[in-house]
Amino acid sequence: MGTAQLDGLDLIRWRINPSITSVEAGHYFQGRGARSRVSLLVRAGLLDLRDGERHFERAAREAGVALADLVRRPTPSAGDLSLEELEYGKSQFESKMAAQQVPLVIGIYAPPVEALLGAKAVPGFQPTETSWGARVFNLPRPYLRSDLAAEVMSRFRFE
Repeated sequence: MGTAQLDGLDLIRWRINPSITSVEAGHYFQGRGARSRVSLLVRAGLLDLRDGERHFERAAREAGVALADLVRRPTPSAGDLSLEELEYGKSQFESKMAAQQVPLVIGIYAPPVEALLGAKAVPGFQPTETSWGARVFNLPRPYLRSDLAAEVMSRFRFE
């Protein structure tokens, strides 16, 4: 997995750090939970996967979506990262996104949203923007009732 190319992108989808499963597969978002999160963006029409396609990089690139990590070091759990690693990763992420003027970031789970904004994340758009002025959308949590998750996703609009 290489570093995402950011030139000309309209939004970025990110997580705290890569999972061991994703690193071993050589593709982003390969764990069962992560794949289900990304499938929300497929159903919302942001990403267009071809029949039988299992990896998201091509669809993301064609949609102008970058895939990124707050911290590059893979671990079995984001809880294995130190506070220093998270703070450094946040600083680097903010600098890169501000330089590209990325207007929207999408969090795969609440922890990356909370790490970036320093506030408790809610499903959907966050009340706080990033330090560079981007809106942040947090995908509905995995075990949210399907009707509530559908309501959150119905508010997700992109252009």
